[in-house]
Amino acid sequence: MLTVLSYIGILIGALVFTLTIYFGLLKAKLI
Repeated sequence: MLTVLSYIGILIGALVFTLTIYFGLLKAKLI
């Protein structure tokens, strides 16, 4: 159970990290 929660946490963290970089580049190109 603890391993599954850790895996989900890492997955969500990676997703947020990717989205942050993606939108950051998107805004940089719009400016």
